[in-house]
Amino acid sequence: MNGITSDENWIAELPPTVAAAIRERMTTLDFAAGEPLKRAGESPSRMHQMESGYVKLVGLLEDGRQSIITIYSPGNCFSETAVIARRPYHHTTLAMTDCRVRVLSAEDFWALYRTHPEIPEALCRKFAGSISRQMASRDMRANHRLGKRIAILFESLAQRCGEARVGQSCTIRVPITQSDIGDHFDVTRQSVQREISALKAAGILDKHMGRWIIRDLGKLSRVA
Repeated sequence: MNGITSDENWIAELPPTVAAAIRERMTTLDFAAGEPLKRAGESPSRMHQMESGYVKLVGLLEDGRQSIITIYSPGNCFSETAVIARRPYHHTTLAMTDCRVRVLSAEDFWALYRTHPEIPEALCRKFAGSISRQMASRDMRANHRLGKRIAILFESLAQRCGEARVGQSCTIRVPITQSDIGDHFDVTRQSVQREISALKAAGILDKHMGRWIIRDLGKLSRVA
């Protein structure tokens, strides 16, 4: 799925003994909604894995706005690229909700990386998959109309950030605005509003007290 959310968890693919060796060296940190986990330009001192809650990777647009690149959900591992490349973090990561995150220092990462060959193998698969998804995302932007891209975005949010499921409906836990969606797709808020109005008119989408509600997951899937 070429949505906005990600749950890449290469640690879960490792043999249990190797995964346990990683967890033994991890520490746990709590972040409040809106708090940065890491900032663009900082040295890569650690990698992260989501335990609970949601965070967003954001990029800075030319006019100063922050555009959501990806939303990380529980289990997701990130920041390894900067550690391996020994370069500063390219983007800022912010907590969207209160969250708990496991962190592994760069020093411990390299010690484990050199000890367990399964780790570089798992990371190679992750990076290859990331490249494939980036290419697929470019194809989607070029070949699909905005309405379908927005439907795919909400299907992704429902799959990984949905709660209070009743029948074909669910509530999206993470706070995301029409302006966020417009910045993500590099289109105007008015364009997004037009497509969302169509989804509302079709009985697929709604919003109540600032939270998105998927009214019919089946219909949403067919549109996406």
